[in-house]
Amino acid sequence: MKKLFVFLLVFTSLAAFCQTNKSLDEIVQENKGKVILIDFWASWCKPCRSEMRKLPSFKEKLKGKDVVYVFISMDTEKGKWAKAMETEGIVNDINLLISQAKNAKVLEGHKIMSIPRYMVIDKNGKLVSAHAPGYSRKLIKVINKYLE
Repeated sequence: MKKLFVFLLVFTSLAAFCQTNKSLDEIVQENKGKVILIDFWASWCKPCRSEMRKLPSFKEKLKGKDVVYVFISMDTEKGKWAKAMETEGIVNDINLLISQAKNAKVLEGHKIMSIPRYMVIDKNGKLVSAHAPGYSRKLIKVINKYLE
């Protein structure tokens, strides 16, 4: 029974991924008029996962505002990635693997050398903060600046 539950959990998470199987450029285009927060992370990255524990209260402070959360994973194992998405409660957000963002025009000239890393894209689809702070009051300030 336990194996069946784990299988269903992973399958459900992968199904959520399949619904957002788009490129980052497509997501930016579809969300013009909203501020996009990109979180680069991985299931095996302890600092990333620790930072994600702050996410529920962070999202609550921006509730009702035009903010889109995009999580781009460096994972290579889809099963571990799917399980981590479920654990962190981000399956209802936009989730991509790094392979879906590698050639994104909005990220041109920016290499992701370490994670966690956060970026903010303004309402016009322009990258305005390539090294945004983690989930904090500082990041809320950055986001609010571009919501105006």
